Amino acid sequence: MRNTNHVLLALLMILCTGLFPVSGQNSRFPLKISSNYRYFEDQSGKPFFWQAETPWLILQNLSPQDISTLIGIRVKQGFTVIQVMALPPDPQSGKNVNGNHPFLNLDISKPDTAYFGYLKKGIKIAEKQDVVVLMNTIWKGCCGGDWGKIIIQNGTERCRLYGRFLGTFFKDCPNLLWIQGGDNDPREQTDHYRQIALGILDVNPSALQTYHASSGHSSTDMLPAVDHKWLNFSFTYTYFPEKQGVWLHETGFGILPEIYEMNHNEYLKHNVMPFALGEAQYESESSKGLDITSADVVRRQAWWAMLSGACGHAYGSWNWKVGPDWRKVEQDSGAWQMRWVKSFFEKVPWYRLIPDTDGKIVISGDGKYGSGEYLVAAFTADHSTIVIYCPPTSTPTSEFTVGSNYINKTSVIRWFDPTTGTFSKAKISFSGNQKGIRILPPGKNASGSTDWVLLIEKK
Repeated sequence: MRNTNHVLLALLMILCTGLFPVSGQNSRFPLKISSNYRYFEDQSGKPFFWQAETPWLILQNLSPQDISTLIGIRVKQGFTVIQVMALPPDPQSGKNVNGNHPFLNLDISKPDTAYFGYLKKGIKIAEKQDVVVLMNTIWKGCCGGDWGKIIIQNGTERCRLYGRFLGTFFKDCPNLLWIQGGDNDPREQTDHYRQIALGILDVNPSALQTYHASSGHSSTDMLPAVDHKWLNFSFTYTYFPEKQGVWLHETGFGILPEIYEMNHNEYLKHNVMPFALGEAQYESESSKGLDITSADVVRRQAWWAMLSGACGHAYGSWNWKVGPDWRKVEQDSGAWQMRWVKSFFEKVPWYRLIPDTDGKIVISGDGKYGSGEYLVAAFTADHSTIVIYCPPTSTPTSEFTVGSNYINKTSVIRWFDPTTGTFSKAKISFSGNQKGIRILPPGKNASGSTDWVLLIEKK
């Protein structure tokens, strides 16, 4: 399953990329795409660490004060991006907290500026907190929902006008990026979404846009770059093979792939562009079929994503509707553990990491590829930094072997607890044939789970 095409090209591209300071706060918007087309950076050339949260209806359902409060909580938890919808889910009755409907008689060429002005107010609040807003234009829906029908009723010309309106109205929001589609493949609405995207580009030629396809599909699976040049970064979207009740279309895998499988495939595509894990399992929503906790699941997704070629990932929350109990997100352990994802990658040149799509780093004990227990690894081209994630399992993680050419006497080898953000020294031993170094994970981490991150650095 693991492809080997274009690895040399990827290595050369990353070698040609300079070493920049890692992104923290105080980014200079708007974001742009790096010269090697693998990640985002701000206007100063600083790599932007993309850690998204999914309060899809925050800009419709909360007051400005509450928008600021919720975003503030997420910033403390390590989030740098929020993914939101521009429109309410119900085309007929959906309104914002002020009672405004987005359009006159569902004519998308006749937007209510009061409604969209409220969206802008929320986007500006996010900008003050150094948070990127990734906003969907018209959510298609998981099963051919009503907005998909509304788009067709309006036709492509009105879609182009709507795109131009969006580009013009939000032109003064430098922290704003765009999502087309939403939980479904474009199919009969392909040209309609194309026109919305092109309408935005008519006004803002440098706009960053992606497409949110159905689970099991990435943006580029559905929209080839040669036909959709407006698409300049990609989303991957999957859960896990055991996921029940999802709206599967033909995935190409037969069942839903694991995150690292889908990302490896995306990374090795001919047309290189940044991609992020745009959606996966949400914390505290059903993960039937797994024997690990909800926090374990979202934590695993984040680490797998960042080590399998993605430039970022989205954490999903039960709070995506942003209802009256939204403040309870402060009690979610998985959300708080995202700050350790961010703090770890701020300590290493994450933007230079190359996913180990060939499985060369861990030469034994890495688990079955395609399973939930597979050890995902990434490395810098000069092998000065290697990161290996041992995912949570129902039993203590077994010993594994790292190839001896990746470790020498100057290597500093440490374990990182992804539930506390703390480092500890790793115990290693040389194998009998000297081809590898045996490593035994510490057992249970501070949360009682069994996942660990191994960091190998050559000094």
